[in-house]
Amino acid sequence: MAANKFIFNINTKDPTIQLGFGTTFDEAGREDLIKVYENDVVRQLVNPTKDFEVTRFRHAPLFDNSEESPDIFYQFNFFDKLTNTWPTLLPIAPPAQPFPFGFNFKGYNNVELSENTSDLLKSFFKLDFHDSPVKTRQKFYMSNLLSPVNGTRRPLCSIDADCRNISVVPNQTAAWADLNMNVPDSPIFDASGINIILDTVRNVPTPRYDFDMDNRSIGYFFYWLKESTYLNINTFFMSAKFYNGRDGEVTRFTNVLPTSIPNQISFDPATNMYYRLLLDKNNFTYWIEDLAGTRVGTNINTPIEFWEYINPI
Repeated sequence: MAANKFIFNINTKDPTIQLGFGTTFDEAGREDLIKVYENDVVRQLVNPTKDFEVTRFRHAPLFDNSEESPDIFYQFNFFDKLTNTWPTLLPIAPPAQPFPFGFNFKGYNNVELSENTSDLLKSFFKLDFHDSPVKTRQKFYMSNLLSPVNGTRRPLCSIDADCRNISVVPNQTAAWADLNMNVPDSPIFDASGINIILDTVRNVPTPRYDFDMDNRSIGYFFYWLKESTYLNINTFFMSAKFYNGRDGEVTRFTNVLPTSIPNQISFDPATNMYYRLLLDKNNFTYWIEDLAGTRVGTNINTPIEFWEYINPI
């Protein structure tokens, strides 16, 4: 290490010596680095300001711009154990006797459905949203609950044991007698055949939903973070379950007719149990597609459709 040599001429008239030495003792900057680290730790401990504001996203306009805020449609198809099918045809309106449909297959008759019994009020559909359809690496972010009482209602006669055509399906009378619980038949008229003495028509909810921005907005909007600084997620994968408030049963659903799945015992849930929801954060809108990329839910003929999964074993 070289040392500088200084020569001072002493002047007795001016005994003051001024030396211009630097006062920084950390020439390598270690002290500054420690200060930066301290500031970073403090900033993390005191919870730095992050924008967690949630905003609502409306259903995106149709691609042809024919509707600015179209309704969104959901349809849930339950399994009929008596016919081994998933009935999708809506029941016939009065005065005809209706075939069993929808929540009837979960143990509810039409009188109970129309009166919103406590068991029905405790039941709900649960739509879960994940960041991936693959269970081994997906993260769950939120849910949307749909109540059966908010389903599309139809005026139907109350269910009775003879509501089926016995000549066609003779083995179903006893089963419906158990479900019927002695509910009256179709409307009873007086001798004139005009005046109704006992009206058994009920306003019955079905597992079909039509949501809009105004009167039926409970399931219309999607709520998510307004900013992307904390979570930059624009795509979610949606699955569905039904929780029965009567017996505690949990029903899972597929996104296609189960009989169309080659192996119903062992299949890939990522392919057969999800729909894709996409967000447009510039316009605050969303839309839903099937996994093939086709938009669904824009009208009653192309709803977001789920099918009850029945393990064939």
